[in-house]
Amino acid sequence: MTLIALPPAFRPESFSMTLAVTQRAFSSPFGGSEQVIDQLNDRWTANVVLPRGSQADVAAREAFVGAMRGMANTCLLWHMARSQPIGTMRGAPTAQAAAAGAGSLTVNTVAGATLRMGDMIGVSGLLLQVAADATANGAGVIVVPLVNRLRRAITAGTAVTWNKPSVEFRLVSVPSFQFFFGYGEGASLDFVEAVS
Repeated sequence: MTLIALPPAFRPESFSMTLAVTQRAFSSPFGGSEQVIDQLNDRWTANVVLPRGSQADVAAREAFVGAMRGMANTCLLWHMARSQPIGTMRGAPTAQAAAAGAGSLTVNTVAGATLRMGDMIGVSGLLLQVAADATANGAGVIVVPLVNRLRRAITAGTAVTWNKPSVEFRLVSVPSFQFFFGYGEGASLDFVEAVS
């Protein structure tokens, strides 16, 4: 498995990222009761729509897709519509220790720093989305509620990435690129997070 770099021509005109939740639901055939079990194996999916471009740009995108070799290789993606938090947290924040399966993460930053609902952060190879607005206290500690739970334990002092927090994704669609005289058509690419 090789990590393939995005070409400079990889400039989406639209982007979406969705959390795929793995769960099991059991319904009683008699009483109507139901039980749902969260299997804590969430993963991100992404759709990237690339616009029409010059023949050189579209050729570079075509080569990128070929280099991905289907799902064999990976590339780094982030939430391309929001590469930095809407909140004010910047600098060099670090995480406090957290257990696998936790629904929140405690972060050491500066007093008054904020994260807003929907902001994305990265820690220890995980891409995490903030579930509700959070503000650091006077000691610079912010408890961040998470949309997706931690898949692995986090060690105290681990760096928290706020600028383009990225994880590896696999390409799950096989787009074709149509060329015309003077330009090439855009394409829609589907990706799924490569969970290790």
